[in-house]
Amino acid sequence: MGLRIATFNHLLNQHPEVRAELAQHAGRRIAIHLPPVELAGVVTSDGWLAACEGEPEARLRLKHGVALAQLTGREPDLADIVLEGDAELAAEVGRIVRRLQWDATEDLSRVVGDVAANRVQGFVRGLFGIKGEIGGRLLENWVEHLREEAPLLAKKQDVATFVAAVDELREDADRFDKRLTLLQQRLDGER
Repeated sequence: MGLRIATFNHLLNQHPEVRAELAQHAGRRIAIHLPPVELAGVVTSDGWLAACEGEPEARLRLKHGVALAQLTGREPDLADIVLEGDAELAAEVGRIVRRLQWDATEDLSRVVGDVAANRVQGFVRGLFGIKGEIGGRLLENWVEHLREEAPLLAKKQDVATFVAAVDELREDADRFDKRLTLLQQRLDGER
């Protein structure tokens, strides 16, 4: 959880105005859940998120459509956002979090300098299209999550095993039906 909170705080550091708004909720416990990532903590008086014990007062559950909407620049559907607990606090946190965007160029400029960072950013956008690259990675991670942690998608081998078991059951049922028919005929013949 520490790495997730540190990452969230890093994003907050890039947006001081957002952090100031979050500081207005100091002492409140919040959670943000976007599978496969869950982030929970308490808001500090400086607008940071810190680890804490206990249940969050407000939980913001985001479905995968929210991230895809963010990548494509459209508004997420209301059905993709679930507010739990203190709905007012959850809605406010959602509004605040929505304004957070990672400035990768700023982070890279600390390592290689401003000019090189801008060139790398231009190169990556021109070569791959940054939204496509991020979207592709997110899609791969979510598909893995849906297969491994929240099994909504089945693995090919699991489907094959299931189909084989169904076929075997059908054949067993056919043999049972034939035996039953033979027994019924014998009973009818004895009468």
